[in-house]
Amino acid sequence: MKALTYIGATVLLAATLTYPLAAQMPDNGILGYLDPKTGAFHPVSPASPADEINAATVSPTTGKFVFSFTITVASSIPSSQSIVCEAVTDVTEVSGVQSSIFDEEASTVASRSGSTATCTVTIPYSWLLATPASDTVTIRYVIGVGTTTSITSAATRSSNHNLPSIKVPANGATTTETIKATI
Repeated sequence: MKALTYIGATVLLAATLTYPLAAQMPDNGILGYLDPKTGAFHPVSPASPADEINAATVSPTTGKFVFSFTITVASSIPSSQSIVCEAVTDVTEVSGVQSSIFDEEASTVASRSGSTATCTVTIPYSWLLATPASDTVTIRYVIGVGTTTSITSAATRSSNHNLPSIKVPANGATTTETIKATI
């Protein structure tokens, strides 16, 4: 029985490698992805050959976001636990029939002194935007109790906030967001 299971798994693996999953999907589905942080589904239109040619001629829009956090620690968070600052930027561009989604995230551990924590999160980016002058960036941040690398799912305290959306910054720009928050 074990040999049959092994052979069946090998055949299934070979079939999956030979015929990609996308080729096995029915044509009536919506192509897209589910953002694990927000639970939002982002539909994506398949690219036409003309869009693929145009994408090759688009120059990247580059720059960086710098998030400067000053956090008042009002919750009972032991000094042995880290406070993690996370910043997220999202751009969804719809150009013709093609949608492009650019998701950027970064996090760092805050320095604590008494009831104040500070941190700086930097997100460099390079986006292939066909229409950067009309595109917008959605900005949000999360502050929470975590490890030295990320906010844990068992965090005893976290705070999520959306900032107002902004136009895509000029190419090469550094955009600074100053955040004063309480956790």
